Amino acid sequence: MTTMASTVTIFKPVGGSHCGVDTSRELYDLWVENKLCTIKDSPDDYAWFEEPGRILLYDYPRLDDRPIPKFKYGLFGNTVPKHERCFPWTFWARKPRLLERQREKKLLSFDERDVESVFLGKIENEIQYSNRTVQDWSTANLELFICPVAAPGPQHHKYTQEQYLDIIFRSKFGLCLPGYGPKCNREIELLGAGVVPIFTPGVDNTYHNPLVDGTHFISVENPIQVKDKINSISKQQWEDMHAAGQSWYNKNASTTGSFNTTVEIATPLIK
Repeated sequence: MTTMASTVTIFKPVGGSHCGVDTSRELYDLWVENKLCTIKDSPDDYAWFEEPGRILLYDYPRLDDRPIPKFKYGLFGNTVPKHERCFPWTFWARKPRLLERQREKKLLSFDERDVESVFLGKIENEIQYSNRTVQDWSTANLELFICPVAAPGPQHHKYTQEQYLDIIFRSKFGLCLPGYGPKCNREIELLGAGVVPIFTPGVDNTYHNPLVDGTHFISVENPIQVKDKINSISKQQWEDMHAAGQSWYNKNASTTGSFNTTVEIATPLIK
């Protein structure tokens, strides 16, 4: 894999309707900066592995809000079509560079973390509203829960990305709700911060290497279960899940791990 890595080319869009300067597109930049691959401009609004039109790196949240170009094989980060030529991939933080920079510091232990449970987010569009209001998660008795609805739009976030990461890096458990797609950047951010995620209905676990309930995360069906589930986890269990989460993150979602995962999936497809 290391030998092939130096020859890999990623075709990255230069504009279009994607977030553009963060999420997966920033992750590609980190790959280049770590000398894992080279980047060329994509001829369209999609990312490609080695050759446009062959292996699509589909890094958009949904399949139903844009035309999908013709491809021979596809790696899908969020929603994964059920088709023999479509493969689960990895996922990424909203700000991969900030997350990786924060991870350069020593992760706090169970006893050093002063926030028991957290959800910091908001509702930015109608789909998020639909996904996040099926149940009232503000009643889950989290120590810190922020999910404003009344002020739509990303400009109304209570915290900067730096402040947000600082808080979750001090947290033990983090609630996960579906976003614009069934996955959210939050799952990767929590794992990267050493937090044990709490998966709720609708949160997707379709990865190349899926997470395991009870090993990497805990799951609940409704807000009433959250506090009891947290209280049922001993310090030793938390430490075991924390360690498993770090192993998964390093292998699948870190700068090097996400690249190696991509190459691992794509290599058999280009032979």
